[in-house]
Amino acid sequence: MIETPDAAIRGSVLDGYYGRVAPALKEAGILQPKDHLRAAVSLADHEDEPINLTWSPEHRAYGYFSPTAGWVSVPGDQLATFRVNFSRLLDQLVERLDLSPRSAPVELVPDLLWEVGDARLPGRSKRTPVWIGRRLGDPAIWKRFIDTARKRPAPGLRIVLSFTPGNCLPTDVHLGHTLIAVRDVADHYGLAVVPDLLAARVAAGSQLNDDPITMAADGASLTVRGTRYAFSGSKQRAIIRQLYDAWKSGHPELLTAEVLESAGFSTSVNTLGKAFSGRSDWREFLNEEHGRCWMFL
Repeated sequence: MIETPDAAIRGSVLDGYYGRVAPALKEAGILQPKDHLRAAVSLADHEDEPINLTWSPEHRAYGYFSPTAGWVSVPGDQLATFRVNFSRLLDQLVERLDLSPRSAPVELVPDLLWEVGDARLPGRSKRTPVWIGRRLGDPAIWKRFIDTARKRPAPGLRIVLSFTPGNCLPTDVHLGHTLIAVRDVADHYGLAVVPDLLAARVAAGSQLNDDPITMAADGASLTVRGTRYAFSGSKQRAIIRQLYDAWKSGHPELLTAEVLESAGFSTSVNTLGKAFSGRSDWREFLNEEHGRCWMFL
């Protein structure tokens, strides 16, 4: 339901196919009636064609007349369309996470993308911002997500919990974001994210492609043909981010002075050699000549 455009389902389908779980979802307020239809599939004659319903004052119910069974009342729940109450669902989904601030989710893209707060995950000292999105496998919606992420850059790392299964997600993830399918980190009921599972997935990363150069979502490491290089300083990470982004774009060369300024270095640091003082392994995948720098294989 969550991955359908309207996040809605007919009451007859809900009860017919998901009768074991539907009552609990309704009781929890996660599924709420949206409107009522005045047609239904025959309950008595095994017909597949919709039948128009009429109101019976005698039976005080909507129904239809069956040639074989006479008057057939249709239960009210089967006339209703039920829709996901996302406010209630998101609260349920993150109830085990240590979130700050504890406030209502902020809708970033109407009905599609929400910001739920900063989570403190097991094994991580800093809080990590968390977004939740649906239908991210749709190219048009993915573009809206990317546009939103660019307008609100990730402060190091941002977790995006996706209702869309992982094998249906695009592989070109925006820098600073790690996409994790909800079903991979939720408990067996599927309605609450398990903090330990989420922390393990974040630590493992979300490698979604076969690029010879890949970067961790938080910019803390770069992997070049299987060799991993870690960067602890925020300024060095900022350099790597810029050069990696340029390499990915197909236009890898940048002005060294602009890269260093954007990374927050003072004017006295005017080369990559000074920026990476104390380590030389950066030369294995970065080059610098005549005031320009770039990432290479």
